[in-house]
Amino acid sequence: KIRKLKKLPPVGPDEVPFEVPEGWVWARLGDVALIEMGNSPPGTSYNTTGEGVPLINGPSEFSPDPLGYALLSQYTTEPTKLCRPGDLLICVRGATTGRTNIAAFEACIGRGVGLIRAGDLQPYVNRYVVSRRADILAMGSGSTFPSISYRHLAELLIPIPPLPEQHRIVAKVDRLMVLCDELEERLSNSRALAESIAAAVVNKLTAT
Repeated sequence: KIRKLKKLPPVGPDEVPFEVPEGWVWARLGDVALIEMGNSPPGTSYNTTGEGVPLINGPSEFSPDPLGYALLSQYTTEPTKLCRPGDLLICVRGATTGRTNIAAFEACIGRGVGLIRAGDLQPYVNRYVVSRRADILAMGSGSTFPSISYRHLAELLIPIPPLPEQHRIVAKVDRLMVLCDELEERLSNSRALAESIAAAVVNKLTAT
């Protein structure tokens, strides 16, 4: 079971952006998931020799794919907040606010990172949070150094469908993402070919 850390306000009818199908419900992210904000250990405890536990301190440990796995690059001998494998990690400070990755191993998370742990809802929650990255970044705007708090994440509205529907949505989103990657690769190859042809034509014209 997912425990709630703080009492959240109920979802008001004026907050709901659109109607959901029968069987769905609007909820706050903090009511369906455990949210923890990281806490950086002392800098003197950092090392790259494998002493202690892995440390995920910010985007430098994130892989490029928003649902890719966080990278192992440093350790701490004085861990504070720990994530578990499968947790969704999210950057909560600076220009990378809203950037996500998935924890592949137990690690200490620094103050620039938060975790979202949603049990059976995790695959659906992961993709929903990724889809709201721009909105999450906007929550922390208004200063030269954007940042979001526990409250920002916990109060985020999320439409919750029945579990079988969640599985169908996740499968469809993943298929579409694969198609997008394939199209992007083809476009990149086409652009490279066009540039190569253009360069060849220029070389031919300037050589004559």
